[in-house]
Amino acid sequence: MSATTYRILMQGFPGRSERGFLGWSTIVLFHTADGPALLDTGGAGDRPGLMAALTREGLVPDDIRTLYLSHLHFDHVGNVECFPQARIVLHEDEVAYFHGSGQSDPAMPLFLAQTLLAQPRLEIVTGEPELAEGLRLIRTPGHSGGHASLVLDSAEGCIVFAQDALKNRTETGGGPVPGAVDGVAAEKSVARICAMADLIVPGHDVCLRRSGTDFIPLAPQSQTLTITLDGRTHVLEA
Repeated sequence: MSATTYRILMQGFPGRSERGFLGWSTIVLFHTADGPALLDTGGAGDRPGLMAALTREGLVPDDIRTLYLSHLHFDHVGNVECFPQARIVLHEDEVAYFHGSGQSDPAMPLFLAQTLLAQPRLEIVTGEPELAEGLRLIRTPGHSGGHASLVLDSAEGCIVFAQDALKNRTETGGGPVPGAVDGVAAEKSVARICAMADLIVPGHDVCLRRSGTDFIPLAPQSQTLTITLDGRTHVLEA
């Protein structure tokens, strides 16, 4: 069993509007031998909730030693600047994607990504390295050209932090993957994740536990939306 542990700080939600992506993505906290680490940082609008979640964990931004970035989309890298003491881990395939066809990706924040890629604390990794005890990176391209996911060997079994390689429960059934820049690669990545995982942490859904050949949500999926004009609240359920 790995000494690396995790907690989901912010749960992703599968939603969009006529304006486009909601971008409510999953953010995961890891406790490793090298100190606390985050998988992705959410979008800029997540900042108050992310800071509050860290406070509940007894942490401040300077405590975070490492940021593992699954890919460079706006809803996953929007708060990198909040963690000035953290090294930034990104796969070389995503860097290559950014410098190539990623320039036309509608979810790619070009100015933000350019600034991030110029950071001296950026660590570009290759292959499928071990990141911490029991925690490794796997290549899961398709949603973006160089998307990466994390795998943790734990008492719960094999946990795959899929992020947007497998965004929500509907994608565990196989077939075309919505929003992929490379449909063939995306289907292969989903198949790989489903073949190895006992538990999947998607980028935009609750955790999914294996049940035979299926994956079952472990909790209801909902978010509360508040209308700030008069304080009315609406519960969005998936």
